Amino acid sequence: MENQRFKKLTPQEIKNQEFSKKLFGYDPDEVELFLSRVAHAYEELLKEVEKLKTRTPEYRAEQVMEKARKEIEKLVEAKKKELRDIEKKKEELEIEIEKLRFTQKKMTNRLKLALLEMTRILKELEEDVKSKEKRELSGDRGESPAESLKEQDREGRGRKTEDKSDSSSRGGEGQ
Repeated sequence: MENQRFKKLTPQEIKNQEFSKKLFGYDPDEVELFLSRVAHAYEELLKEVEKLKTRTPEYRAEQVMEKARKEIEKLVEAKKKELRDIEKKKEELEIEIEKLRFTQKKMTNRLKLALLEMTRILKELEEDVKSKEKRELSGDRGESPAESLKEQDREGRGRKTEDKSDSSSRGGEGQ
């Protein structure tokens, strides 16, 4: 409680303090001089108290706590920024993953089509080889592969024109 009373009283207030005058009272000059000295001493004491206060473990602990609080705030802000950056990067990567999945599906479909086309070509080649082997076994003349292909092409055209002109004339051939 006493400390609070002294804290409310400033050196300037001591210097400016006035007293009422009475007959046979104190010498006003002496009172003013004394109050000035008291104010100066009081001011020096307040400075000394502040100086001593900074040396106490409690004050130092407060200073360390304040410094630590500021450092923690900086770290928290840095981590928040880092988290925002990570989330932004995550979103970018998710978009990239979706693009890659789309590309993968597209490429898979292309590969399937290519495989189907290759399978079709292989079947045609197998059929050509089988028909050539049959002809060779049946004693056909030996033709070059180019001549054989020309012959097959002619036969294929001939069949098409036959089909168009008279579908009934083939009655027993294909059966």
